[in-house]
Amino acid sequence: MVDTAKPVTGPWVISIVPVGCPNDLAGVPDGYIRAWEEHVGPVEPAGGDREDWIEMCARLYWGVRNLGDDAIVRVHGRWRGDDTSLAGLPHLGHVLAHCQTPDQVADSSLAARYRLNPVVRGLMHRPSETCSIEPPDVRAAFARLVDRGVTSFFVKYAVREKALPNLPLDGTDPDALSEQVSDWLDGNWESMRAEGVPDALLVQKRVRMEYEYRVFIIGDEPVCGAGNIGVLTPVNNEARFDPKMQWTRTDMDRSTVERRPDLAERYREAAVRFGRALAGNGYGAYVLDLCLIDGEVSIVELNGMMNAGLFALDMDALTRAMRARPGQFVPVSLGGLLADRDACPVPV
Repeated sequence: MVDTAKPVTGPWVISIVPVGCPNDLAGVPDGYIRAWEEHVGPVEPAGGDREDWIEMCARLYWGVRNLGDDAIVRVHGRWRGDDTSLAGLPHLGHVLAHCQTPDQVADSSLAARYRLNPVVRGLMHRPSETCSIEPPDVRAAFARLVDRGVTSFFVKYAVREKALPNLPLDGTDPDALSEQVSDWLDGNWESMRAEGVPDALLVQKRVRMEYEYRVFIIGDEPVCGAGNIGVLTPVNNEARFDPKMQWTRTDMDRSTVERRPDLAERYREAAVRFGRALAGNGYGAYVLDLCLIDGEVSIVELNGMMNAGLFALDMDALTRAMRARPGQFVPVSLGGLLADRDACPVPV
C-alpha cells in the first residue's frame, strides 16, 4: 500500500473511458454535459448505457471541480502523453484502463483479498471456506461446510474480480458438489490463472441478502454511501449517506425503491465500527458492501474503490475526501509499467 505519511506531489489524474452517450439525457445536469464536451467530445445520443455514462460524467465533473486546477484528464484511447510520467500520481477513475494485460491489477487497495481476513469473515455472518481449484481441496471445503449443516452454497471465483459468474449450488454430497465446480471451470481460460492459488475460490453458505448498500471508505473512515440500485446514479443523490434502497438488488423496477434513512444510519454506524476493526490491513481506499442477513448488518464483500460503481453517491463529499488523502489513490501500475515503488510498492 501507499505510505500515506509521504506527501504525494503532482496533480491528480482523472481517468475517463469515453463510453457512448445515452439517448435519454433528461435530468442530466448542465455541468456534466459541459464537462464532457470540454474534455471528451460532443454530447450526442448514441444508444449508450445511461447509468454508465452518467457515472463517468460524475467522475469527470466532480474530479475537475474538487481535485485541483492542475488535474490531468486522461481519456482512455486518446491520451497522447507519456504514461510513465503519470507514475506515482493519485488517480480517480478506471485505473485498469492503463494496463496492457488484465492480470496487471492497478488498484492499490488490498480490499479484494478480504476473504483471507478472519475479521471480515466473521462480519459476513455466514459460514465460508477458501480453497484452491483442485478437486480434492474443493471437496474438502464443501465437506467442512456440510458438517456445519450447510446445504445451499454460493461459490465465488476470487482470483480476479468478476472474471467468472458466481455459482449457486445445492446439495450435501461433497463429491457431487466438487464435480459441479469442475464443470463450471472446465474449458475456461481463467482457470489457468488460478493454478497454484491456494485461495482461488470462496465457498460460502447461500443466504438471503436484503437492502444491499455500498459505503466508500478511505483509510478507516466511511465518507459516504448509497444503496446498490443499478438504475440510480449520482444525479439522484440526496444525502451523504443516501437513504434510497431496494429489498433485493436484482429488482430493476424504480417503483420498488424505498427511502430508509433509519437503515442508512445503521449502515453508517456499522461502517464506522467495521472500518476501525479493519484498519491496518492495507485496504486503503475501498468500498464496503453491506446488507441485512436475518436483520443483522453484515458484510457482503470488499473491493478497491477506483473502479467501483457509484449508484446515487454524494460525489462532492467523496472527491473532497479524496483530495485530503491523495496517497490512498496511487495505482500500482500504469500503461503496463510499475509505478514508483517508493510511493506505491506492489502488494503481495
